[in-house]
Amino acid sequence: MARTITVTRWENEQDVDNAVHTIRAEMAGGRGLSQETEREMQHSLRIADAHLTDMFLREVRNHVPEAMHYFEEHGGGS
Repeated sequence: MARTITVTRWENEQDVDNAVHTIRAEMAGGRGLSQETEREMQHSLRIADAHLTDMFLREVRNHVPEAMHYFEEHGGGS
């Protein structure tokens, strides 16, 4: 059976901050992002407004650079 993922459309900078916090917390566990979180974040990134996309990538790059490879197709590569 297919799993349903929760997709959040980032409406403002606080939503992006919350997403980055989630990534930081998962990455701190040493196992990387779960597949569910990876899919959720990638989808949210695809549907976000351009300024929120830019902010998300900038914040991940600044605070959790080891997670950037999850977002390479969205401009997160080095």
